[in-house]
Amino acid sequence: MIHQSQLVTARLVVRPFLAADAPLLVALFADPQVHRFVDDGRPLTPDVAALWVERSAANLERFGYGTGAVAERASGELIGWAGFARPGDGTEEVIYGLRRASWGRGLGKELLAGLVTFAGERGITPVRATVDPGNGPSVHLLRQAGFVLAEPGYRGDARADLYLHGG
Repeated sequence: MIHQSQLVTARLVVRPFLAADAPLLVALFADPQVHRFVDDGRPLTPDVAALWVERSAANLERFGYGTGAVAERASGELIGWAGFARPGDGTEEVIYGLRRASWGRGLGKELLAGLVTFAGERGITPVRATVDPGNGPSVHLLRQAGFVLAEPGYRGDARADLYLHGG
């Protein structure tokens, strides 16, 4: 997601993670409404957050983009994460999440539009996303951005539907 330094939208900046972001990620994931649909649905531990920051930096160096910190442009305050993850099968998958206080302001829509544009400019097509079908707001966001359901119960996981955009 981050190419060279950052992705900028009207109200957001997505920048590479810094080591100092790890404790902020732990705090962000402490909210059950934030972490319940991410990965295994549990909060991040400090060690896992530090590893996430480290791996994101390695992906940035290796691929030129990865996952980074989402901050408000006006304040610089970290409010989430976004970018592209590699689930292990050689594909790239868009991921994103915002703190609860940032929900309902159109920031997710703005962020996802920036991610889709970024992907298209780099030939990442189709853009892939997996989402828990119970995560209604994220499903709505994906559909609103033009993603279509490609595979319910992706790879036999009832908690992961595959959505595609383009390609």
